[in-house]
Amino acid sequence: MPSGLRPASPPDRLPPNGPLRRLLPANSAATVEADACRETSIPRPLPSSASPSTSPGATSSVVPARRKRGQATTAACGACRKRKSKCDGERPICSICRDRNTVCEFDTNKAETHTQALKRKYNELQSQKSAFEQVYDLLQTRPDKEADELFRRIRRGADAGAILRHVNYGDMLVQLALIPEARYRYEFPYLPDMPPFLRQFDNPYLDSEVYECALRGSPEPSHQPRQHAHQRLLPDTRNGADWAYGAGQRDPYLKPYLSATVVHPLLDSVKPSKWTAVSKDDCLMRKLLHDYLLFDYDFFTFFQKDYFLEDMASETHRFCSSLLVNAVLCMGCFCHRGLQGRAEYWNPGYIGYQFLAEGKRLFEIESERERPFRNPANPSWERRDREWELSRLTTIQAAALLTLAYNLNGSDKIGWRFTQRAIEMADEIQLLGPPLEHHDRDTQCARAYTAWGLFCWQSLSSYHYAKPPPLKESPKVPLPDPSNEPQWYGELWLKYPLSHTPLPTYHGFLFKAKADFWTIINEVSMLTFSHHRSPSKLSVNQTLLFYNRLTAWLHNLPEALTAKKIVLPQQLKMHMHYQNVLIDIMTPILDYTCGSACAQLIQTPRDIYTEAVIHFETLLRLYYLRHGFEATDTFLLHFLAFLNHMTMNAIETSTGSSYLEARRSTLLLLTKGMHDQSRACFVARAILRLQVSAMRPEDVCLVKQFLEIEEADQFMSGPLEQAVLTDWPVYEVGLEARGEQRRRGRTLASSLASLSLESSDSRAPTRSPS
Repeated sequence: MPSGLRPASPPDRLPPNGPLRRLLPANSAATVEADACRETSIPRPLPSSASPSTSPGATSSVVPARRKRGQATTAACGACRKRKSKCDGERPICSICRDRNTVCEFDTNKAETHTQALKRKYNELQSQKSAFEQVYDLLQTRPDKEADELFRRIRRGADAGAILRHVNYGDMLVQLALIPEARYRYEFPYLPDMPPFLRQFDNPYLDSEVYECALRGSPEPSHQPRQHAHQRLLPDTRNGADWAYGAGQRDPYLKPYLSATVVHPLLDSVKPSKWTAVSKDDCLMRKLLHDYLLFDYDFFTFFQKDYFLEDMASETHRFCSSLLVNAVLCMGCFCHRGLQGRAEYWNPGYIGYQFLAEGKRLFEIESERERPFRNPANPSWERRDREWELSRLTTIQAAALLTLAYNLNGSDKIGWRFTQRAIEMADEIQLLGPPLEHHDRDTQCARAYTAWGLFCWQSLSSYHYAKPPPLKESPKVPLPDPSNEPQWYGELWLKYPLSHTPLPTYHGFLFKAKADFWTIINEVSMLTFSHHRSPSKLSVNQTLLFYNRLTAWLHNLPEALTAKKIVLPQQLKMHMHYQNVLIDIMTPILDYTCGSACAQLIQTPRDIYTEAVIHFETLLRLYYLRHGFEATDTFLLHFLAFLNHMTMNAIETSTGSSYLEARRSTLLLLTKGMHDQSRACFVARAILRLQVSAMRPEDVCLVKQFLEIEEADQFMSGPLEQAVLTDWPVYEVGLEARGEQRRRGRTLASSLASLSLESSDSRAPTRSPS
């Protein structure tokens, strides 16, 4: 080896702190000679083809085949990289580490460069981070029992991936269990069969397909193990029936509505966090948005959901606003069963409280925005004016939703102010008039949707609150025929578990039918409640005229909304409203049998009334058999309480009757429904508290026995957590009776106040006379 390439001997080395030796260039010949010496001085292992007895002198067999100079190794092992050796990359140990007897470890996979390995490890860290975030999300959104179990698994040392697999596979098993669940129904408490008095008349709802799937068919085998307390296995009962959802589409008739999911291309990609300051959890807010569309949008429709979601996704402010998003998410909190304490609207830590407070704050700002000053000389004036009109439109939509939220909190005295302001803003932008030519097609559709939604809402509220409607006439914009223009309404599509075909809810037909129905009822309210002193009694001719108009409306319903085909909660509730109105308008003329007007009727007013009561209870029972009462339904509470009031009166007159136990089973079922709804809205707790106080002691004991209510005595007779600020009248049968109760000031709030006063007087110790 040339002396210039030999390592310096210890005496020749300079001290650590001394001056460095000057480096001299080496000639090319010396470099080649040094490489040759290095190659011959380093021993190589024998090639696998060479025999151990090969002579060392034979260079053709002794010298191992070395890597060609042009052959590159993708990645060296850790030891070779540290000592800067030329690693051949052999696995599991390279030749140099084998010769030197050092530990050989590779940071890369085979045929993977260090850059590729770094990218792979980065992706693994990202997925691991995502797993932790998903576990954190599960701890936030899962029910308390599931969250406690997840926390225990974390404390026992389970990693994030194992926890996610456990949750995901568990959810998959639950969905797989929906295959037999598809043929389950809820079972009535106390008495399992439909009461006999509901089968006395020609009941069209007992000839419906939902009833076919719920009760008829072969009985359950005796060896079949008993299922859930409120569910039963159903036989396959199609029998060649003509299904409203097409051949073979039996999911709506066999599966509860709460198991369905809304199908929309934008629902899983929108980011509500860009529209609200309340939360940054887009995953949770998408669930709230989904549940609002599933449970409440079809019945209380104030905006066109497709325009709303498209603008929400694209961050456009034409048909979407921060105010409207907060109002929708507030209503979604009532509907989402994953939230705890949904009825505690007064709790600042409850996210529904925060959405409502933010919506109220934004409404106060948006509702006071003044219209831009009209200046034709300013080229931007028209654009700013159109933007102001669109902001008014979303503010009106949000106002109706905020009113509904306050109603569910038992504070409709506050909530009705939002609707009154919305009607004023509708007049400002001529919303209820004919279509304006300067609006494009999408804007005209959105305006028509909002106009009819607002009209139906004020008509419904005026009728049930027994007060004159603020709007005397329906909107001037006609609604298109859903059969010819279904895309105008924006269909709401559902997918049931383990089903690959989305199914429609017939949203357009339902919206058009509700608009026609509430146009008739608005006239009823105007004639009955317009006088401030006392309600006006409809004449017999007026009553029969409205009856004929309502029956014509019923007979002209599309096939999917007929008594034989209805199955979804919104469809069942529309028929409940029809029967409810018949009960109200027929009550004042029950005993009227003479006259030319009644001579034209096939049935007497009392027969019409009795049939409506039977149909009304049948619909509520079918609703429970198919869908149960657990899911939040913002107007189901009224029907439950109204029929429960009638049932308590019937029980008082049924002593000794064979129908007594059947009526008690109805009372128990309705009380269960009100209790289930009280988990989501506070006003349900108030109504239940008032109605339980009017029950017989033996019926209260029956309720406690079958409902298994925790702290039943406190729940049924204890004080309410908050005061009720409501003008909702106490339940009475008949328009005239309800209007008289309101005139006398007998509302839900005043009745609860009297009940609380009586309870405190009964608990107070009696004082001996002095």
